[in-house]
Amino acid sequence: MRQRPIEFRTVLLLTVVLGLAISLIIHFVVLSSGNYNWLSSAVR
Repeated sequence: MRQRPIEFRTVLLLTVVLGLAISLIIHFVVLSSGNYNWLSSAVR
């Protein structure tokens, strides 16, 4: 069996980490917008 240049586990880990990072960034941007900011409106 020949050596693969990039391991499958490395690609899987990078995909999961980048997906989580992008989804967290999108959620925080949406939560900080005025229309969907339900966190600060619940505190009032």
